[in-house]
Amino acid sequence: MAKSKDQSFVASLKTNYGNLHLPKITYGKTTHVKKLDYDAWSFEANMDVSSYLCVKSDAQNHQIKFYFYCIEDYYSIYLLTNGLYHRQALSNENKDFIGAFPPDRNQTTFNLLDDRGRIVTLDQLDSDHKKIRIQTRGGKTLSVRGNTTVGGLVCTESAKAKPLEFTLDILNRGAV
Repeated sequence: MAKSKDQSFVASLKTNYGNLHLPKITYGKTTHVKKLDYDAWSFEANMDVSSYLCVKSDAQNHQIKFYFYCIEDYYSIYLLTNGLYHRQALSNENKDFIGAFPPDRNQTTFNLLDDRGRIVTLDQLDSDHKKIRIQTRGGKTLSVRGNTTVGGLVCTESAKAKPLEFTLDILNRGAV
């Protein structure tokens, strides 16, 4: 696999539904919400969303920066925060929800899509401010679902989710 420092970059992201945040950073404590798919036969009605990537219109802007590490035409995405979750990977290891996890071989990798749905890398982005979609390397578009106290939960596409459009603001091209 070809790794490319030239195609790697640091950016901030916003969405068409609000600002991205991690509840543990935003609220400074473990955060639970009612399970989105709660059924009466389940043992637990709540789920810990402290490390889940969420979207909320009134969340602090630019709480997280993202490091996009390029491998061929896909990216591993790492969190750049002040302290907690710094350098952890975005991945969908808990059902379809995207959260912060220690990097490993099983972490999710992503493709960036332009406005025509084509896979693009940094060299194909002609400005540092672009609207994109992000999908897993398996082809599932990042979406949002639920309306909880922490906002919507970022997930891979599902019947109950709405696709996210991201505004990418590139802060550093060719980042290590």
